[in-house]
Amino acid sequence: MWLESEIIVGSSGNAASSSAASSSSSSATPTSSKKGAKTEFEKKLGAFIKHQIETDSSEAYGDGFREGNHAVERYGLRRTLDHIKMTGSFPY
Repeated sequence: MWLESEIIVGSSGNAASSSAASSSSSSATPTSSKKGAKTEFEKKLGAFIKHQIETDSSEAYGDGFREGNHAVERYGLRRTLDHIKMTGSFPY
């Protein structure tokens, strides 16, 4: 899942943030990590949001997400999108 890959990718790559921090005159923790490692807050927030999405019990968001995620895992994103475009529903 995209969000999961963002969380995993963000947990590595501290070299970029440490070099940015050393070149900065401020000793504050970076608030934005668009080009560097994720802050601890961003990692925890991402994990929380991922959990909320995966466990949402509503039909539209929870079930719809799980159905779409399953289709992408099984058929890949391109085939899933092509199928939705042609039929208006997820492949089974």
